[in-house]
Amino acid sequence: MRNNKYLWENICMNIYRQMYKEASPSADFDQLMESGVTAKEDWFMNYYLSTQRQQEIIDIWCNKYKCNSYERKQVEKEIWLGSSPSGIKK
Repeated sequence: MRNNKYLWENICMNIYRQMYKEASPSADFDQLMESGVTAKEDWFMNYYLSTQRQQEIIDIWCNKYKCNSYERKQVEKEIWLGSSPSGIKK
């Protein structure tokens, strides 16, 4: 089993990168972090990606990294409770 640091640095970051690339408006997640946007409260509410597509992206990356059920739950918890794009259109 891989530790939480590995899950965050390798899987969660790739999930966030893909989600924000596909979000409306599209964004470069790394640039958002570098520019300090991600330090602002509720910044992620300015981006939209359907929850169905978000789950598909999570599944893609968890399958790619061959996550076991515990690791998948850890990744999903981080993404859903973290700063994933809003699943509700304004």
